[in-house]
Amino acid sequence: MRYARCVAPRPPQRERVANGRVRVTLVAILLLLFAACDRNRDRGTAQAAPAPEEINFTSLDSPSLQFLPRGQEAPKWQLEEDPIVVPAKQIVGYLDRDGVRFAHYEALDVTSGKYQSLAAKDGFAIVEIFRFPDFVKAFGAWSTSKTDTSKPLQVANGAFENQHSLHLWRGPFYVRVTGGGTPDGNASLGRLLSTVAEKMPAAPGMPAVFNFFPSANRVPNSERFSAESAFGQAFLGNSFMASFMTPDNQKVDGLIIPAANKDAAAKILEAYRQLYVRNGKLLDPVPNLGEDNFTAEDRYMGRAVAFRIDRFVIAFNGFDDRQPIVDVASATEQRILGSIRKQLVNADQQADNSNRATQAGTPAWAQQRH
Repeated sequence: MRYARCVAPRPPQRERVANGRVRVTLVAILLLLFAACDRNRDRGTAQAAPAPEEINFTSLDSPSLQFLPRGQEAPKWQLEEDPIVVPAKQIVGYLDRDGVRFAHYEALDVTSGKYQSLAAKDGFAIVEIFRFPDFVKAFGAWSTSKTDTSKPLQVANGAFENQHSLHLWRGPFYVRVTGGGTPDGNASLGRLLSTVAEKMPAAPGMPAVFNFFPSANRVPNSERFSAESAFGQAFLGNSFMASFMTPDNQKVDGLIIPAANKDAAAKILEAYRQLYVRNGKLLDPVPNLGEDNFTAEDRYMGRAVAFRIDRFVIAFNGFDDRQPIVDVASATEQRILGSIRKQLVNADQQADNSNRATQAGTPAWAQQRH
């Protein structure tokens, strides 16, 4: 007897092809999953890298440490904990947005000490000493911290007070004392500030560029040095600035930029000129004012008188009539020319050792006008 062999029917060709595609697809998906796992494992390894070592700011050194009062050295104040020194690279993180401003003045470090009042339970103060490469940059950081409500203090080289803080410029240092909780307010902070100031070397005076500004009608304590910008323009940065009052009791702001050379000064002046070309209108230039000059006006920026002498850019801005602004600019030009003439005469005398000065090598714009 023969038995019939039971053979399963073969699937159609189309179904076999489809099944094969499914297997290939599954294999591809598995390979992608394995690759993703490898990437995640690598990413997890990168994320698990050791965090940067934290800096112990109390272990760092700075010349400013010698100026912080120790123990109970300051009358009615006591140093509460070890002071810290924050180097330049960490200042922005330490001060947040204010740190960016100090970076413009190339602060080297800031030394900070926390103090407890011995006269009031809740009295406290923080002394911060910012150190700079030179006294001009220290003056700049200090001067641009002033506000319209700041009150001047009689402490060399310069000081002022705000509502809960005192600010001192002393040589290449800017000292900021903040605090509260004492019955006499800023008077207590003043004793702490004086103790710091007595230890610090003073600068010989304000930056010499301010001597170019006329003293007549200059607003007291308006001098400042702005490394960031001036008149709202970054290209006018590194400006020595002062304010003046016109006969109509209108304020005029002035600036002097000692550029690197004549070409750099010419580019700055042209950039300022083009600002008014785009937004306002140019007026007639002033005859015989500097080597190049322009005057302009704009509804929002006000009136401007700007000129160049050698590598110096000088500009004045205000909302008074044009002529009072021109008068301040002309007075500034005469002071600059007088200083340059004096330097040229001294150089001439030293060259021939005859005490007979001449104008042989004096540029036409620097010669005495008759």
